Amino acid sequence: MALLNIDQLSVHFGDEGTPFKAVDRISYSVKQGEVVGIVGESGSGKSVSSLAIMGLIDYPGRVMAENLLFNGQDLTRISEKERRNLVGAEVAMIFPGPDDQPQSLLYRWLSDYGSHQGTPGAGTRKPVVSERLTC
Repeated sequence: MALLNIDQLSVHFGDEGTPFKAVDRISYSVKQGEVVGIVGESGSGKSVSSLAIMGLIDYPGRVMAENLLFNGQDLTRISEKERRNLVGAEVAMIFPGPDDQPQSLLYRWLSDYGSHQGTPGAGTRKPVVSERLTC
């Protein structure tokens, strides 16, 4: 079973008569233990699709999907409290700056994530993070 299952995700802005299709029917899944990077040209919908997965698209945006499941849980039907517990702890986005190298950006994020998830002190965290990045 996939940890994240996205099927036919679309995000539209504007009125229903003439919607701007920021994301148009994308589908993918992520298995437990996989690390996924979403790449594409500027304006291709990377951030909008990620924000939709996390439930952070507000009106006038509309999120539609056949399936939007995280760990078997329908993300379109969870409460605000459940969403707050999920976003940041289980699901997150990394926004690179113009000077960031992908490896160092991921290293910093995984180190910080580990400090919140019970990974032992910084001395032991470095080898664990380095091992994850060499997959």
